Amino acid sequence: SEGDFFRPMRHVSVPGVDAIWNQIWPGRVADFPLLAASAAHLGGRPRAFSESFAAYRTPPDLAQAKWVIDHQLARGINLFEFMFYPSSASAPERRGFMADPGFPALAAYVRRASYLLSRGRPAADLALYYPTMSLWLGDEGADAAAWRAVRALLERQRGVDLVDDDTLAEGEGPLCNGFGEPYRAVLVPPTRAISRAALERLRESSAAGQEVAVLGPAPALVVTRTFRDARGPADVSWARSAPEEDPARVLPAGDVALDRPAPGIVVHHRRWAGAECYMILNELNEPARCTAHLAGALPARTWDARTGEVRDLPEATREGTAVRLPLRLAPWEARIVVLGAS
Repeated sequence: SEGDFFRPMRHVSVPGVDAIWNQIWPGRVADFPLLAASAAHLGGRPRAFSESFAAYRTPPDLAQAKWVIDHQLARGINLFEFMFYPSSASAPERRGFMADPGFPALAAYVRRASYLLSRGRPAADLALYYPTMSLWLGDEGADAAAWRAVRALLERQRGVDLVDDDTLAEGEGPLCNGFGEPYRAVLVPPTRAISRAALERLRESSAAGQEVAVLGPAPALVVTRTFRDARGPADVSWARSAPEEDPARVLPAGDVALDRPAPGIVVHHRRWAGAECYMILNELNEPARCTAHLAGALPARTWDARTGEVRDLPEATREGTAVRLPLRLAPWEARIVVLGAS
């Protein structure tokens, strides 16, 4: 935390993260791949990268490996390097999924899914301020609060990018990603410090009609040049207040709405030319049944990254400006749904 993840990633053509030591694993909260995906989205980069499975001391089987991959795909990663090299002399239980005869089919799935989820533009409609400045002050609570907000939004099927202070401070007008897609709202989680330039950008964005919501108290310090001359607390009387435990409740509606709470379902949305692409993932090891309303138009089709087949979804119907789609997801099932493609 003495550094800044986003500053160097501005100069990297493919922002990335590592997934090691079973950091990403069924039953474990690990939303950090959003760091790389957000850096790619803010920089207008089509790809975000993960080096996965190095030092996984519980070697995954094929199903577990696919879960780890899908978990990252659903958070915007769309390029993988697998870093586990099982020895042919190893005991069978230590050889891992790459030694499994089914591995080539998994690799083909990853290639197809990564391709589909790198096309077009990312369509996350929320931006969340990432409190790097607070980490410099040793405030790990601000980091934890940011990730709690991320978790609350993902469990509501909202698309969210993390946004750094520099991106806010150096831009003008309402905040957009690097592809020109505007965010419906920008959220500021409980944070100790924010730069004056970033705070002013948020105020101007709010005045221009972009929703800005502050979760919890206002930042205690507003930094101009150095922390020594910082002043505070910040005046955020112009911003909306949002509950930290459920910020989506007071925000503009998103592109995905389910007819019942389903915190185990995570959705990643990309906007293609003339079509909407959704990856819908059930991360729980139990079936999920619900009805989704997805922004977009008919026809609705599923693009099966396992087989390369494209199939119509006759159960999908038009409902206002959205498509109503009953979902029956098996445990750990990932589905790519495309709306409106001719």
